[in-house]
Amino acid sequence: MRSVASVQAPTRFTVELTPPEGGWSELQQASTRARKAAEEMQREGTPVRFLRSIFVPEDNTCFFLYEGPTRRAVKDAAVRANLGVERLHRTISATREVEK
Repeated sequence: MRSVASVQAPTRFTVELTPPEGGWSELQQASTRARKAAEEMQREGTPVRFLRSIFVPEDNTCFFLYEGPTRRAVKDAAVRANLGVERLHRTISATREVEK
């Protein structure tokens, strides 16, 4: 049995995409493909999760956020979903509660 100290949290990765020419509805379809591809990989034993998509219209940029064990596993999921990967980066998230 592994100790709690040896269990490592999954790494998050941001996949930058070329925004689909079809607009928002096509982006929603890409998100569905990303989720299904990640679920397929999970069933096959690779713990990849698609978390969310982020579209920045002012910059015409689209990001998909994943969790996975390696950069390669996340890239495989994005390629399987036919996302048109521009760049893929390890992501660090710093969250702080907003004071009221």
